[in-house]
Amino acid sequence: MNIAKFSVSRPVTVTMRIAAMVLLGAICLTRLPVDLLPEVSLPSISVVTSWPNVAPEEIEAQVTRPIERAVSTISNVYEVSSTSSEGNSSVRIQFNWGTDIGQAAVDVLQQVQRAQRSFPNDATLQNPTVYKFDPSQMPILTIGVTGIADQVKLRTLLDNEISPIIEAADGVASVAVTGGEERVILVEVDPARLRAHNLSLSAITSRLVQENANLPAGIARRSDTEYLIRSLGWFTDPKEIERLPIGSFDGRLITLRDVATVSDTHSETRMYSRLNGEPAAGLIVSKQSGANTVNTAKAVFERMERARELYPDLSFHVAADHSHFIEHAVSDVKTHAMIGGFLAILILLFFLRNVRSTLVVALSIPVSVISTFALLYLCGYTLNTMSLGGLALAVGLIVDDAVVVLENIFRHIERDGKSAEEAAVTGTQEILSAVVASTLTVIIVFLPLLLIKGQAGQMFAQFALVVVFAISLSLLDATMSVPMLASRIIRGEAHRGQLSNGHRPGLMERAFAAAGRLFDSLDTTYRGALQWSIRHRFWVIAIASAVTAATWLLTPFIGTEMMPETDSGDMTVRINMPVGTALDQTDAVVRKAEEIIMRHPDVDMILSSAGTGMALRGTSPRLQGNQGSVTVKLRTDRKRSSAEVIADLRKELSQLSGARIQIRSTDLVSRIITGGSQNIRVDIFGNDLATLSSLARTMMDRMREIPGLENLDVNWQETTPEIQWRVDRDKALQLGVSFADVANTLKTATSGTIASYYQEEGFQYPILVQLPESKRKNVDDLMNIPIAPARSGGASGEGSQHVLLGQVAQPEFAVGPSDITRLNRRRYISVSGTPQGRPLSEIRADVEKALADVQMPTGYYRDWGTSMKRQQEEFAGMGLAVVLAVLLIYMLLAAQFESFVHPLTILTSVPLSAIGVALALFLTGRSFGLTAFIGLLMLVGIVVKNGILLIDYTNILRHRGMDRDTAVLTAGPTRLRPILMTSSASILGMLPIATGLGQGMEMQAPMATAVIGGLTTSTLLTLLVVPVVYTLFDDLANLGGRGKRRRAKAASHAEGNGHAQPEATVVTARPDAGA
Repeated sequence: MNIAKFSVSRPVTVTMRIAAMVLLGAICLTRLPVDLLPEVSLPSISVVTSWPNVAPEEIEAQVTRPIERAVSTISNVYEVSSTSSEGNSSVRIQFNWGTDIGQAAVDVLQQVQRAQRSFPNDATLQNPTVYKFDPSQMPILTIGVTGIADQVKLRTLLDNEISPIIEAADGVASVAVTGGEERVILVEVDPARLRAHNLSLSAITSRLVQENANLPAGIARRSDTEYLIRSLGWFTDPKEIERLPIGSFDGRLITLRDVATVSDTHSETRMYSRLNGEPAAGLIVSKQSGANTVNTAKAVFERMERARELYPDLSFHVAADHSHFIEHAVSDVKTHAMIGGFLAILILLFFLRNVRSTLVVALSIPVSVISTFALLYLCGYTLNTMSLGGLALAVGLIVDDAVVVLENIFRHIERDGKSAEEAAVTGTQEILSAVVASTLTVIIVFLPLLLIKGQAGQMFAQFALVVVFAISLSLLDATMSVPMLASRIIRGEAHRGQLSNGHRPGLMERAFAAAGRLFDSLDTTYRGALQWSIRHRFWVIAIASAVTAATWLLTPFIGTEMMPETDSGDMTVRINMPVGTALDQTDAVVRKAEEIIMRHPDVDMILSSAGTGMALRGTSPRLQGNQGSVTVKLRTDRKRSSAEVIADLRKELSQLSGARIQIRSTDLVSRIITGGSQNIRVDIFGNDLATLSSLARTMMDRMREIPGLENLDVNWQETTPEIQWRVDRDKALQLGVSFADVANTLKTATSGTIASYYQEEGFQYPILVQLPESKRKNVDDLMNIPIAPARSGGASGEGSQHVLLGQVAQPEFAVGPSDITRLNRRRYISVSGTPQGRPLSEIRADVEKALADVQMPTGYYRDWGTSMKRQQEEFAGMGLAVVLAVLLIYMLLAAQFESFVHPLTILTSVPLSAIGVALALFLTGRSFGLTAFIGLLMLVGIVVKNGILLIDYTNILRHRGMDRDTAVLTAGPTRLRPILMTSSASILGMLPIATGLGQGMEMQAPMATAVIGGLTTSTLLTLLVVPVVYTLFDDLANLGGRGKRRRAKAASHAEGNGHAQPEATVVTARPDAGA
């Protein structure tokens, strides 16, 4: 079927096809959800087990290790890491990419259940919880709340009213409340009164549990009515708790107020929270897995307005909003794509010098782009920076096919004097195979990317398909819409800027005439250069080879990284004081940090916290009393980047004595892809924690001298000061108490125990049993705490009426680890830092050099962290994708030209592009990461298009009877203009993205930079090198043919004893056939 002839003869049909696709795409565009990146699912599962009041060593030995042993036997496990801390075990299992995470979760659950059989028989040891780790569930909004001076009322209102309102928003997974003061019913027990009445703390808590309950008692029937029987025991007033009978002594009833003071108050202050220096509480909003960030944030803001209406005294301040960054990042990509499209159209107008012709080509941009949105919607994709980035980079490619087709139509009109209709059909049909082949080369380079597993495969698969969709649609437009429009719009006269007689030229026409003279001059210059190149072929090859080889000298100066760091305008300042520092002292340092941060002119808002809440409702973050955190929101109109602000703050905050400061910009891309930030991390493995800690300190001291490595930290805190109570088990047995009695009494006395919950208006408030602060300040007070009443006639023979803590346990002052980390079933401590201002690869090399001579004891070794290993794996996968892309292109070209040689000729343009890639990255100071790798992959498909146009037309001319050199010298200048047009349009289309200006553009800029640099050098050198290589391969083919003829002649003479006439060999193969 002649598609061009069909299109020219059926203009209405073609017009309706265009209208239908644009309409469908426009409708789908309004329904596409907006997000930062395609959904990335990490194949990771976590197992969390709680065992209150148990030390890290016991957690490690009795919970963590059994779980590790069990899950390590599951197939496709990449690594197993764990953290054992006080009262908690967390085991994370990472699987190989491509693993069915649903089945993996089932396997993990089964293995964990088997491991539970070896757990200690302790009622306080909870069942392990298995859940899938999803980075997309990380917080998307941090909101500071002020307006109520009473911090108890503020926290209560947030817990009971505001949090449920916001959690009801679509897409919200949870709302964590921080700061304020949590309301509690505090039962402060006097240990002296306990001793006087022969009672214990456990008796108090047990009594509260037993008495504060509503229980069903069955059903009673009376006549025709059934009554539900209930026993009502819930406390209705704090005074009722005071009157609770808890026992008898000397024949007298003992109530709770006889031994304790009951008050409706707040929990002990263990956290301070402020907004811009004023007391406040915070809301941390996390979205559901798979929920759209922007839509979820909009829903939260709507619910927040509802909360404002209900509680006008409250003020909400958004301290961190990831949706704002996402919306601006997506908007900036759209803007850059439109600017790129406009620049591409301008360069086409410059080359074509005809407004009507330019409109014919320019129409393919909106048609292809808008139609692509329909395919995005049907595939279930989102409108994100990757999909839009693919469209933005494809804008220049979209016009390639249309330009080549239109240029060929022009040439038929100019050269043969054909009518517009005839030229549209013959011109399109003549170039059709080359256009299809060149488009397929771009499509085919992305096929290996769809086969790659890992972060790159998930991240860039959508990008690849968007480019494929766009250029496939552009091919349809080039072969249908362009011929139809050209036959109707282009006139045989006065095209390409030619002027009619008697017409006075205007400004545009004079510009077109000047451009025409420039092109004529350029054409003449190129003809001369091409003739010289054909005469000096080996010089051309030698120079091209030398320049390509010299490019490798730049590689040591081009850094590597996984992904460029994005500037979201938010950052977090972590303040770490020495372990054991009191909360008030930590808060004083945090206040000084607040003053320093707020003085910076680029800071808009800060939300700070010091210490940690009691987490009575499980909503407080995991911080210690020696730690503080400041969330910093920068001004949107700032002139400086986050990195520059961080440098300022780091310098200013360094004056805080005794504090270890860490400042990290919020890198949303890294958080979504890897679940964390891009760090340099060194893991040290061994068994003894003291030895590991010493090695870690030594390595950190050396790494501290490396420029560009900031936020150095060890994932293991200094040993925590402890008071360890050693229980005399024999004495305890004689007195009738157990180890658990001792541990529970100590916990209740010092930290408090939630015995039950007080119900009021449908809400619950903890009933906390604890000693008064004055009775638990020193060890001597604790020694006299009664544990349990003594057994009557006890074996001890002592006259004591109660068992005191000091009778069965003695305190020892010691230190212990705050947590124990393990990786692949071995203990380890890691030293990590954040690269600032230098490529990750350069810093890694410096770290390797700095640690080279660190002596490791027997059984101890160091290794790079998991993220750095992942980077090496991702780079290896992308390298394989490039190799596969080149092989697939070779196969495609071999099938297209029916030759094994011509594809090699065309592929010589690929190494020529490496020159521009290296130069562009070096000159712009950008690193080579995954996005630059994608640019290199695109280049493989783009640069061969120019070679296809040259070789295809050269073969056509030779097939028409022209000799080789004449065909080469004719094809080059003939294809010069379309090659320059398509390359220029592609370069200018990507130029706005390459600038890196705009939010989130840091991710796309290296990709565009690599494509622009590679396409520039490849285009310029291809015009000379590919024709030269073509003639060399042709000579080799002819040389091989003459050798075959000589051997055939010798064989003929031998068979005929010199009398047989040799058979003449005439080469009649097609001129485009291979050797």
